[in-house]
Amino acid sequence: MILAGIEDEDKWLAEGIAGIQHNAFYMHRALDSNNLRDALKCSALMLSELRTSKLSPHKYYDLYMRAFDELRKLEMFFKDESRHGVSIVDLYELVQHAGNILPRLYLLCTVGSVYIKSKEAPAKDVLKDLVEMCRGVQHPIRGLFLRSYLAQVSRDKLLDLGSKYEGAEDTVMDAVEFVLQNFTEMNKLWVRMQHQVFWCL
Repeated sequence: MILAGIEDEDKWLAEGIAGIQHNAFYMHRALDSNNLRDALKCSALMLSELRTSKLSPHKYYDLYMRAFDELRKLEMFFKDESRHGVSIVDLYELVQHAGNILPRLYLLCTVGSVYIKSKEAPAKDVLKDLVEMCRGVQHPIRGLFLRSYLAQVSRDKLLDLGSKYEGAEDTVMDAVEFVLQNFTEMNKLWVRMQHQVFWCL
């Protein structure tokens, strides 16, 4: 019985990885031709593989890391406005129209990282926006990995004394508040996941 479950999970993981690789292939083609519309479409389809509820946290991590590697390439494309011709402000609005919430929020965090680097908006405002929007995903595993991604893309952009994102009115407490808020939400999701595992035993 347990062996069958493991075999099923391995099959679901393989299918998810295949889906990511398939859509990443077409995303790369779109990136190479500087086609923003197709790049967003293919990346959203790729990220839709992370909507699965069939995988354990360990297997989900494998799937997540495949998508994470692809998002790094997408972020580099977003940084170069000369390639896609859309301002970062407009791009931040554009990705909010992705159909499903999980792909939408991964794209939003990715663009948000570039938005902060552009300094076209205060870092604390973008971070506050992102940490609040991520509440839209309440599934424990999917929510934990999404917030982990947010922590990853924002870690070098937190407000600090002497930081290039410090700004005139920003303080270290803004960074502390962001980190604590994200951690608190992650902790809630962790507790929910633990309860789900307990009831499955």
